Amino acid sequence: MLSLLFTEILYRPIFNLLVVFLGVFGANLGFAVVLLTVIVRALMIKQTSMGNDMQKGMNDLQPKLNDLQEKYKDDPKKLSEETMKVFKSDGKGPLKGCLMMLIQIPVFISLFTVIKKISANQIPAEWLYSFLPFGTKFLDPANINHMFLGMDLLATKNIVLTLIAGVFTYLQMQLTTLAKPATPTVPGGAAMPDMGKMMGMMNIFMVFMIGSFVYGTQAGVGLYITTTSVFSVVQYAIQYKALIKAKFYEWRTKGQNVVINHPKKK
Repeated sequence: MLSLLFTEILYRPIFNLLVVFLGVFGANLGFAVVLLTVIVRALMIKQTSMGNDMQKGMNDLQPKLNDLQEKYKDDPKKLSEETMKVFKSDGKGPLKGCLMMLIQIPVFISLFTVIKKISANQIPAEWLYSFLPFGTKFLDPANINHMFLGMDLLATKNIVLTLIAGVFTYLQMQLTTLAKPATPTVPGGAAMPDMGKMMGMMNIFMVFMIGSFVYGTQAGVGLYITTTSVFSVVQYAIQYKALIKAKFYEWRTKGQNVVINHPKKK
């Protein structure tokens, strides 16, 4: 029963979407995967933007949260209540943006399974919707062009995709931490642990984790992950163009004397 549910809700819809895209792009699996990824991410632009705002907003709220932790350090219940009030009043509720993950995970699982079936030449005939008769030929993987930009999308250990996915994952993680607050201090002036270094280590861990997965799975799945990372970087860059420009200017002028030319008085 559970297997049938997964098939009807997850695998069949994704497979038939790919069939449609394969029909449009001359049976090329690479173009089909890229288009599928772009459509999924485009449908989630609003939710992703909310998630980005929440990440940035959490950094903006950190001073308030630090004050609450100091004020109610002996009253955990009150601390929890006041923290939720801050989230609600500032529009940074912890559940915002979760829809993005809820949609992406099933799509990823479905695509992973479909490509596995294509690779193993085990596509069930019942997966094809009856109103897509032209898709019958794609039940035979021999009719699917799985070469894309010189890459075999049914093979594993693709170095190119691994490197691209790693680079854009790193850029994505770096962009989401641009607005991190200054390192807070505890009473007496002692500095708290440097969260920037901790986030840097986490970023590196994520890069290796994503890279290892892309390297170890079929390149078609890796193409989905890579396209998702590229889309995320582009969306964040557009959404926070002013912030990125300001941070770049701050980095470029660091340690330099900036000369401001005032207009001469007449």
